[in-house]
Amino acid sequence: PLRLAVGSTNPCKVDAATNALHSVLNATNPHYDRARKDDFLVVSSHSSPSGVSDQPTTVTETLLGAKNRALAAHQTSSDADFSLGLEGGVRFDEDGSCWCYAFMAVYCPSEAEGRRWGIAKTGEFMLPALMTRLIKEGVELGVADDVVTGRVDSKKGGGTVGVLTGGVVGRGVYYEQAVVLAMSGWTGKEVFWRGCGPDGEVDEDEVKSCLARAKGEKVSG
Repeated sequence: PLRLAVGSTNPCKVDAATNALHSVLNATNPHYDRARKDDFLVVSSHSSPSGVSDQPTTVTETLLGAKNRALAAHQTSSDADFSLGLEGGVRFDEDGSCWCYAFMAVYCPSEAEGRRWGIAKTGEFMLPALMTRLIKEGVELGVADDVVTGRVDSKKGGGTVGVLTGGVVGRGVYYEQAVVLAMSGWTGKEVFWRGCGPDGEVDEDEVKSCLARAKGEKVSG
């Protein structure tokens, strides 16, 4: 079976990762049988440090947190085929509005796969003004959510996205699509890595050839 190490013990995140990988296997493995899904995927969860602040407030910091969690999960479960880090963050616009999102970072330790990363980001949504003000005062989003909504441990359930969408988009569904997208370097690797060398750098001759075809020019050879 495929082995996935998730850099979190949050049940919402672990379930989202598990559901996403089953969707990937269902689409890419002709022998996959959902009735025997445990024969195809083994998921382990690990309490993995992010190495960033409890509430990342920049895209750079949030992505770093996701990658750190993925690497920590890999170090704990080195036999896993993939390790995954999920990190939620916020960012502020010039008008003072606060936007919520999360990064998914998939790490593949295989030498054959070039030890490559797969990265994806969820959609963004604007946070309510009161939550935004609390975050600006140094409060973590999960805590701000609990205080404003009166819920307890909201980040282990539907999350802020769940309460703001009336349950239409729960936190698990919100993460699942992004995890699938983070796997695109493997599910669609023929296209994703076309023209790239083992280091992931694009071959300049391939660029010139594609540019010529894009411009309708005749390509020699």
